Amino acid sequence: MPGIRPAPGEIPQKAMAYILQGLCTISYGEMVLVAQDGVLMQVEWSEKRRLDCWHDTEDAKPPYPERVLTELAARIRKEFRLLQYGRLVLVIRKGRLMQIERTEKQRFTGLDGEGI
Repeated sequence: MPGIRPAPGEIPQKAMAYILQGLCTISYGEMVLVAQDGVLMQVEWSEKRRLDCWHDTEDAKPPYPERVLTELAARIRKEFRLLQYGRLVLVIRKGRLMQIERTEKQRFTGLDGEGI
């Protein structure tokens, strides 16, 4: 999305579609949303492959109904709006979103440099 800077606290629709796709395809892993000045700057995604549940997910039914995906998107947006600098980590276990971790960082300007 070059040239388009979303408003602080906003997750663009394309980014949310990517996040929801990850929630539907990752069995074990994390998705990390990185914020600077309240703006979504980056989405990281890491998947762990457990040998005890090594299966082909292409034949499996979607893990979430559409209604639940809508609720999850609203919850993720709500948590992200509270973040200025830091990370929102979506922890996925057994194909389900198990927890949301928010790590807030604070910037202190004027202490022998800008933004420590």
